[in-house]
Amino acid sequence: GRTHQIRVHMAHIRYPLLGDPVYGGRIRVPKGASEQTIETLQSFRRQALHAGLLGFIHPATEQEVSWQIDLPADMQQMLETLAQDQKENS
Repeated sequence: GRTHQIRVHMAHIRYPLLGDPVYGGRIRVPKGASEQTIETLQSFRRQALHAGLLGFIHPATEQEVSWQIDLPADMQQMLETLAQDQKENS
């Protein structure tokens, strides 16, 4: 894809990536968020963008090549904190 394409599209539909220094804007804290959620969002110091699976057809062998990796621990913690906060406030 084009450079920044996912980031641009998400910002355009008003869902910018957390931690995006170019297209992200300010942090949007959910209404009624707990102090832990606010701290987690404010302390996240990089783009919340992760490719869990990458793959392509190798041009010479024509074999499928792929790599898969788990979500980084900091992103997993952020998602768990947000899920817990939503559960407690719904």
